[in-house]
Amino acid sequence: MSNEKKIMVFTSVAHFFTHFYEMIFPALAIPLMISLKMSLGDVLKMSFFMYLLYGLTALPWGMISDRFNNRLTLIIFFVGTSFGAILTAFSDTRTSMMLSLAVIGFFAGSYHPAGMGLISLGMKNRGMALGINGVAGNIGMISAPFTAGLLNWLVGWEVTYLIIAALGIIWGVMLFMVDIDETSVHTDSMENTSISGNGNSNLKYFLILCVVMTLAGLVYRGNSVVLPAYLETKASFLWDFLSGMNLHNLTGAKTAAATLLASLIYLIGIPGQIVGGRMADRYDLRWIYLAFHGISLPFIILMGLLSQELLVLSAAIYMFFSLGMQPIENSLVARYTPRKWRSTGYGIKFILVFGIGSLAVYCVGWIKETWSLGAVYLFAGGLVALLVFFIAILIRVSRGTTCRNIE
Repeated sequence: MSNEKKIMVFTSVAHFFTHFYEMIFPALAIPLMISLKMSLGDVLKMSFFMYLLYGLTALPWGMISDRFNNRLTLIIFFVGTSFGAILTAFSDTRTSMMLSLAVIGFFAGSYHPAGMGLISLGMKNRGMALGINGVAGNIGMISAPFTAGLLNWLVGWEVTYLIIAALGIIWGVMLFMVDIDETSVHTDSMENTSISGNGNSNLKYFLILCVVMTLAGLVYRGNSVVLPAYLETKASFLWDFLSGMNLHNLTGAKTAAATLLASLIYLIGIPGQIVGGRMADRYDLRWIYLAFHGISLPFIILMGLLSQELLVLSAAIYMFFSLGMQPIENSLVARYTPRKWRSTGYGIKFILVFGIGSLAVYCVGWIKETWSLGAVYLFAGGLVALLVFFIAILIRVSRGTTCRNIE
C-alpha cells in the first residue's frame, strides 16, 4: 500500500469514528427525554462538555501532533474514544453519562488537527483528498442517527457504544503496526511562508477566516443537535406511513423514522463533499467558499419555515452546500498556515468550530423554550448571512493574490 493510500485509509476511518460519536447522542435525545423525564433542553445540555472538549482540546492536540507526529495522535484517538465509549455504555446516572461523554469528547478532539494535518502534508491533490475524507465523516453522520435509532428500538443504546468501542480498538492496533511518512509533498511558496514578510498578510487572512469558521461552527452544532428531534416533530410523513403498517405500537419506532430521515439528509452531503473537493483543486478557494455558503443561506432559513416533505428537501439542499464547503475551508486553512504549524492551524480551527460552537447547545435550549425549534433555523440563517459578509471582506482584503490548492 502506498503512503498516500495509508494516509487516506486511516484518516478516513478515524473521520468516520469521530462523527459517529458526535451524532449518536442527538439521535437519542427524544428517548432520553422520555426515560429520564427531562425536558429536551436539559437532555441536550448533558452533551455540553462532550462538545466543548471536542473543540477545546483541538489546539493542544494540534500542538502535540506538530511536536511529535500525526500518526501517534491518531492512535491515541482510536484508543481514547473507545475507552470513553465503554464508560458511556455502563453509565446509569446523569452525572456518569455527562462525564463519560466528556471523555469521548476529549479524545475525539484529537482527530481533526492530526487527520487534516496529515492529509494537507501528504496528499498531492489536497482538495480531492479532503473531499474523500469528508465523505467518510459524512458516512459516520449518516449511519449514526439511524443506527442509534434502530438499536434503541431493538435492543437499547448501550450496544451501539460497545460495538463502536471494540472497532475503535481494532483500528488503533492496526495503525500502531503501520508506518506512515509525514514528509510534505508540497513545495509551493505558501507552504514555506513564515510569520514575517508575506506571512503577516497570511496571518491577517487567517484571522478573518477564523471569524467565519466560528460562526459556521455555531450553525453546524445547532443544526446537528436539533435536526433529529426537529424532524420527529415537523416531518411526520414517514411515521404516518409506518403507522399504517402497525409499527406505531413499538417503542422507539417514531424516533427511528425521524433518524432515518436525518440520515438521508446527511447522505446528500456525500456528493457535496466530492464536488467541493474537486472544485477546491481547480478554482480560487475564496470565491467558491463564498458561493457554497451563499447558496446554502436561503435553504437554512426555509428549514425554519417549512414542514413535512418540503422541510426535508430544504434540509437536503442546505446539507449539500454546508458540508460541501468543508474541503474548501480546510484547504484555505492549509493555504494560510505555514507547514511547521499545520496541525496547530487545524487545532485553532476546530477549537473555534467545535469549542465555541458547543455554546449552541445552550442557545438552542433557550431559543426552543422562548420561541420554538423552528426559530433555531431562523437564527442560524442570520449567522450564515453574517459569515458570508466576512468572506466578502476576506476576498476584498486579499485582492491581487491567488489562493489555489494546485498552482
